[in-house]
Amino acid sequence: MKRVVLAVVFGLFLSLSIVSAADFGYTITSFSTDMTITPDGRYEIEEDIQMFFSKPLHGFYRDIPTRYDFEDPQKPDIRARVSKIRANEELSINSNSDYLSIRIGDPDRTVTGLREYRLSYHYNIGNDLNETYDEFYFNLVGEYWQVPLENVTFSITFPKPVEASAVWFTKGLYGSTSSQGVRWNLSGDGLRLTGSVDQLYPGEALTVRVQMPDGYFDRQADYQAVVAKFNLWVYLLAVALAVLLWITFGRDEDLIIVPQFSPPTGMSPMDIGYLIDESLDPRDITSMIFYWADKGCLSIVEDDGKFSFIKGKDPVEASLHEQHLFNAFFKEAKNGVLKMSDLQGKFFQEYQKMVSMVAKHYRGKRALSNPVSRNMAIISMLAVLVPAIGFALALTLNFVNVITVVALLAIIGFAAVFAVLVHLMMRKWHIRNGAGKIFWVLWLILAAFVSTLFLSIFGLVSYNDFSFSLVEAAKATAATAVIVFLAVNTRKRSAFGKQSIEAVLGYRDFIDKVEIEKLKRMIDEDPEYYYHVLAFAIVLGLEKKWAKKFDSITMEPPQWYMGRYDMWNVVVLSSMLSRCNAALISSMTTVPKSSPGMRFGGSSFGGGGFSGGGFGGGGGGAW
Repeated sequence: MKRVVLAVVFGLFLSLSIVSAADFGYTITSFSTDMTITPDGRYEIEEDIQMFFSKPLHGFYRDIPTRYDFEDPQKPDIRARVSKIRANEELSINSNSDYLSIRIGDPDRTVTGLREYRLSYHYNIGNDLNETYDEFYFNLVGEYWQVPLENVTFSITFPKPVEASAVWFTKGLYGSTSSQGVRWNLSGDGLRLTGSVDQLYPGEALTVRVQMPDGYFDRQADYQAVVAKFNLWVYLLAVALAVLLWITFGRDEDLIIVPQFSPPTGMSPMDIGYLIDESLDPRDITSMIFYWADKGCLSIVEDDGKFSFIKGKDPVEASLHEQHLFNAFFKEAKNGVLKMSDLQGKFFQEYQKMVSMVAKHYRGKRALSNPVSRNMAIISMLAVLVPAIGFALALTLNFVNVITVVALLAIIGFAAVFAVLVHLMMRKWHIRNGAGKIFWVLWLILAAFVSTLFLSIFGLVSYNDFSFSLVEAAKATAATAVIVFLAVNTRKRSAFGKQSIEAVLGYRDFIDKVEIEKLKRMIDEDPEYYYHVLAFAIVLGLEKKWAKKFDSITMEPPQWYMGRYDMWNVVVLSSMLSRCNAALISSMTTVPKSSPGMRFGGSSFGGGGFSGGGFGGGGGGAW
């Protein structure tokens, strides 16, 4: 009775398979595998699949498993590497953590009738993990095929002779130990194993296991382990080079800050803003509005919260870049009157020109950094290539491919981002308060932490253990971060740069810390003193602190302001400054619209194994 039930079940399964094949619109008329096993246990595989398409489809797909997780904690999980993939037609490759998917055919063209697909690839599971013997355990046909496979043949060539008594075949659903229907033959020299199966249905696998004496396979060299072993010492040498260059060429002398009661001679707020961080910010430009107003070069008119500017006299003894900025600012003025709306989308380009003009002004004898130190900073930055190359090779040297290049570029990309962060932190380090310094240090730590986790992904993609990937990523990130930090700081101030920044910080120290009693005496001598300093306080980020020093003093509105206020105090002034600054910055950062086209199983035991229990296999079908 039991046999009758099994026969009925198998008959139903066979009928469903035939119907299913018809529904899919194709059949596989033959499947042939030709394998060559190298002395170190790599598999060179060629598959020949003949298919008949009864309806238009694009071609053939093949899914090859690459991940094998063992329940035994004593056996490490295995990530197989698939390489040198070739086909007789156009192919595309996609991979995830478990499978490599290969599509053969043209997505823009369909085929019908009889077609032949030839696919070749190398398959590497690494060194044999069994302690007392070596083995070849492989699914010649996996259980994940859409339709039945007819006329299955195989040929396996070994590097050394094997014994026929150590060869086992299994066929059937996953876990089957039956070999019924498998015909095979081992050549007289024990080097070539051939055979065939008439038909395999979906869900059935054909697996072969061959046991060899321990040491049958040569051990594959683990170049990645060698690189990882020496990486730390190589990274330390690169860091030592960066330290040496910083000490020799880049370490700045201590700044001597003496309070200055007046701005540095010949420097406008724009110059001071540039000297602080060697960049030109919108705030540096907006401070010039109040500087010109105090000099009688313009007047500010406020009407219903909107600002206009009336042109006055030209700046006196102005630098070329200041005069250019003044002319550019009033370029769109009508009868000497400039509305804020006139600047929208137009002043941005002038602002961009100013960046290069100011940078050009501070070259040569006015260079802010030592030219030798700049060259040494570049050399120091090139040391980043050491951890970049070391990291990429530690993850992929056993199997160099596109991931090698991507991992290398990823480290370089992190170095670039980290360099920007360090530059942003250090360019105003001398004027940051304690909280600001802590904030930036935490940002750098967070960036390094995120980089470590992100770079670890490359280890997983290249089939390395996560712990190994994490350690290599951490080493490379730490070395890169230290080298970049030192390289950025190897750029040393010139004598002119040191003298200039000392004068600027001295004046800033005065604005920040001047006592009220002294201010009152200065106001008595010059009622407009507050406004003389205002533009410099703005560019140094002290306008609120400067205004607060006068919160007990009622001030007359400046002569250059016309608007709704008759009497001023700190609240009124802060409100006016905030609105004016916001409007001006908006004008300078509004980019003009561009024209079109200008947009930027393995077996853990002896014996014959079971069906579907080996490496390889997978499945396939049509798409």
